[in-house]
Amino acid sequence: MSTHTMPNRDEILKQKFAQSIGLPFQEILSASQIEKAIKELSIKYKKRLFSPAVTIWAFLSQLLDFDKSCQNAVSRIITWLSGENVELPSTDTSAYCQARKRLPEKLLQRLFEECGENLESKVTSLNLWCGRHVKLIDCSTVSMPDTPENQQAYPIGS
Repeated sequence: MSTHTMPNRDEILKQKFAQSIGLPFQEILSASQIEKAIKELSIKYKKRLFSPAVTIWAFLSQLLDFDKSCQNAVSRIITWLSGENVELPSTDTSAYCQARKRLPEKLLQRLFEECGENLESKVTSLNLWCGRHVKLIDCSTVSMPDTPENQQAYPIGS
Protein backbone atom coordinates (compact mmCIF):
# COMPACT_ATOMS: atom_id res chain seq x y z
CA MET A 1 0.00 0.00 0.00
CA SER A 2 1.54 3.29 -1.02
CA THR A 3 1.00 6.42 0.93
CA HIS A 4 0.77 9.67 -0.92
CA THR A 5 1.57 12.73 1.11
CA MET A 6 0.62 16.18 -0.03
CA PRO A 7 3.32 18.82 0.33
CA ASN A 8 2.56 21.42 2.96
CA ARG A 9 1.84 24.46 0.77
CA ASP A 10 2.19 26.88 3.67
CA GLU A 11 5.71 25.68 4.35
CA ILE A 12 6.61 25.79 0.65
CA LEU A 13 5.31 29.36 0.42
CA LYS A 14 7.15 30.41 3.56
CA GLN A 15 10.38 28.90 2.21
CA LYS A 16 9.90 30.64 -1.12
CA PHE A 17 9.49 34.03 0.52
CA ALA A 18 12.25 33.36 3.05
CA GLN A 19 14.70 32.48 0.26
CA SER A 20 13.67 35.30 -2.05
CA ILE A 21 15.65 38.46 -2.29
CA GLY A 22 14.08 41.80 -1.50
CA LEU A 23 10.35 42.28 -1.10
CA PRO A 24 8.41 39.45 -2.79
CA PHE A 25 4.96 40.74 -1.81
CA GLN A 26 5.13 43.56 -4.33
CA GLU A 27 4.06 40.96 -6.90
CA ILE A 28 0.95 40.01 -4.90
CA LEU A 29 -0.04 43.38 -3.46
CA SER A 30 0.93 46.12 -5.89
CA ALA A 31 1.88 49.67 -4.98
CA SER A 32 -1.07 50.89 -7.04
CA GLN A 33 -3.49 48.75 -4.96
CA ILE A 34 -2.03 50.16 -1.76
CA GLU A 35 -2.11 53.75 -3.08
CA LYS A 36 -5.73 53.32 -4.21
CA ALA A 37 -6.77 52.11 -0.75
CA ILE A 38 -4.89 54.99 0.89
CA LYS A 39 -6.68 57.49 -1.34
CA GLU A 40 -10.13 55.93 -0.81
CA LEU A 41 -9.62 55.87 2.97
CA SER A 42 -8.36 59.50 2.91
CA ILE A 43 -5.12 58.58 4.68
CA LYS A 44 -2.46 61.27 4.65
CA TYR A 45 1.23 60.50 4.85
CA LYS A 46 4.50 62.22 4.03
CA LYS A 47 6.72 61.05 1.19
CA ARG A 48 9.40 59.01 2.91
CA LEU A 49 11.71 56.16 2.10
CA PHE A 50 9.50 53.85 4.16
CA SER A 51 6.34 54.51 2.20
CA PRO A 52 3.22 52.56 3.15
CA ALA A 53 3.84 50.12 0.28
CA VAL A 54 7.47 49.40 1.18
CA THR A 55 6.58 49.14 4.86
CA ILE A 56 3.69 46.72 4.19
CA TRP A 57 5.80 44.53 1.89
CA ALA A 58 8.62 44.40 4.43
CA PHE A 59 6.21 43.72 7.29
CA LEU A 60 4.53 40.83 5.46
CA SER A 61 7.93 39.36 4.61
CA GLN A 62 8.99 39.81 8.23
CA LEU A 63 5.95 37.91 9.49
CA LEU A 64 6.67 34.89 7.28
CA ASP A 65 10.44 34.88 7.65
CA PHE A 66 12.26 32.52 10.01
CA ASP A 67 14.19 35.55 11.31
CA LYS A 68 11.35 37.88 12.31
CA SER A 69 13.66 40.67 13.44
CA CYS A 70 13.28 44.25 12.30
CA GLN A 71 16.95 44.13 11.34
CA ASN A 72 16.23 41.38 8.85
CA ALA A 73 13.27 43.34 7.45
CA VAL A 74 15.47 46.41 6.95
CA SER A 75 18.07 44.21 5.26
CA ARG A 76 15.37 43.06 2.81
CA ILE A 77 14.52 46.68 2.07
CA ILE A 78 18.17 47.54 1.48
CA THR A 79 18.54 44.51 -0.80
CA TRP A 80 15.46 45.55 -2.77
CA LEU A 81 16.66 49.15 -3.06
CA SER A 82 20.18 48.16 -4.12
CA GLY A 83 18.92 47.57 -7.66
CA GLU A 84 16.92 50.80 -7.78
CA ASN A 85 19.79 53.30 -8.18
CA VAL A 86 18.89 55.25 -5.02
CA GLU A 87 20.77 56.15 -1.86
CA LEU A 88 20.59 53.19 0.50
CA PRO A 89 19.18 53.77 3.98
CA SER A 90 20.97 53.17 7.24
CA THR A 91 20.79 49.70 8.73
CA ASP A 92 19.25 51.27 11.85
CA THR A 93 15.74 49.88 12.37
CA SER A 94 14.10 52.87 14.09
CA ALA A 95 12.70 54.49 10.91
CA TYR A 96 11.20 51.17 9.77
CA CYS A 97 9.67 50.51 13.20
CA GLN A 98 8.17 54.01 13.25
CA ALA A 99 6.78 53.47 9.74
CA ARG A 100 5.11 50.24 10.90
CA LYS A 101 3.50 52.10 13.80
CA ARG A 102 2.12 54.68 11.36
CA LEU A 103 0.24 52.05 9.30
CA PRO A 104 -3.44 52.56 10.07
CA GLU A 105 -5.36 49.45 11.07
CA LYS A 106 -8.15 50.37 8.65
CA LEU A 107 -5.65 50.27 5.76
CA LEU A 108 -4.36 46.83 6.70
CA GLN A 109 -7.91 45.53 7.13
CA ARG A 110 -8.94 46.92 3.74
CA LEU A 111 -5.93 45.40 1.95
CA PHE A 112 -6.49 42.05 3.68
CA GLU A 113 -10.11 41.97 2.52
CA GLU A 114 -9.18 42.99 -1.05
CA CYS A 115 -6.48 40.31 -1.26
CA GLY A 116 -8.93 37.68 0.00
CA GLU A 117 -11.57 38.73 -2.54
CA ASN A 118 -8.98 38.79 -5.32
CA LEU A 119 -7.77 35.29 -4.46
CA GLU A 120 -11.35 33.98 -4.15
CA SER A 121 -12.19 35.33 -7.61
CA LYS A 122 -9.39 33.20 -9.08
CA VAL A 123 -10.61 29.91 -7.59
CA THR A 124 -11.73 27.39 -10.18
CA SER A 125 -13.14 23.89 -9.78
CA LEU A 126 -9.58 22.61 -10.15
CA ASN A 127 -8.65 24.41 -6.93
CA LEU A 128 -11.37 22.78 -4.86
CA TRP A 129 -10.70 19.88 -2.51
CA CYS A 130 -12.91 16.95 -3.53
CA GLY A 131 -15.12 19.48 -5.30
CA ARG A 132 -15.68 21.48 -2.13
CA HIS A 133 -14.69 24.85 -0.76
CA VAL A 134 -12.59 24.41 2.37
CA LYS A 135 -13.22 26.85 5.21
CA LEU A 136 -10.43 27.50 7.68
CA ILE A 137 -10.56 29.09 11.10
CA ASP A 138 -7.49 30.89 12.35
CA CYS A 139 -7.22 30.35 16.08
CA SER A 140 -4.30 32.72 16.57
CA THR A 141 -4.33 35.33 19.30
CA VAL A 142 -3.07 38.84 19.67
CA SER A 143 -1.75 40.31 22.89
CA MET A 144 -1.45 44.00 23.62
CA PRO A 145 -1.13 46.24 26.67
CA ASP A 146 -4.34 46.70 28.66
CA THR A 147 -4.31 50.48 28.32
CA PRO A 148 -7.43 52.69 28.49
CA GLU A 149 -6.96 53.51 24.79
CA ASN A 150 -6.87 49.81 23.84
CA GLN A 151 -9.87 49.06 26.06
CA GLN A 152 -11.83 51.76 24.25
CA ALA A 153 -10.74 50.63 20.77
CA TYR A 154 -11.18 46.91 21.52
CA PRO A 155 -13.89 46.47 24.18
CA ILE A 156 -14.39 43.06 25.72
CA GLY A 157 -16.80 41.00 23.68
CA SER A 158 -16.20 42.85 20.40
